[in-house]
Amino acid sequence: MIRNLFFLMVSLLFSFVWIEPAAAQTLPEEDLTIDISPKRQKWPGPRPLSLNNDIDASYYDGVLTLMFNVDLGDADITVTNLSTGDIWWDSVSGIGATAIMLSGDEGYYEVHITTDRGEYSGAFTL
Repeated sequence: MIRNLFFLMVSLLFSFVWIEPAAAQTLPEEDLTIDISPKRQKWPGPRPLSLNNDIDASYYDGVLTLMFNVDLGDADITVTNLSTGDIWWDSVSGIGATAIMLSGDEGYYEVHITTDRGEYSGAFTL
């Protein structure tokens, strides 16, 4: 777990520090905050610990970062660009963070997260 967090921090550091010559001539993209909210469950079962701030998500320069603020157990993450059909996925366990490298293509993105405590979803447009 510690090794994974170390690699995450190093990759995030390089993604914010490294500037390619062509990108240096353009304005940087804005940091995009994504609202991730729990979905209603159709059957009785475990619920998220709270409605807000269980998961913080943001997009910057082709990287979607998800920060799990409470222990939701194992989480499977799927990101889909509905405009191009591209799909990315990742899995995390417990409290922590993950960074998913996306293509950065324009389109409408949906984020779906299935955890041991329920389902969450969010969306953003590039």
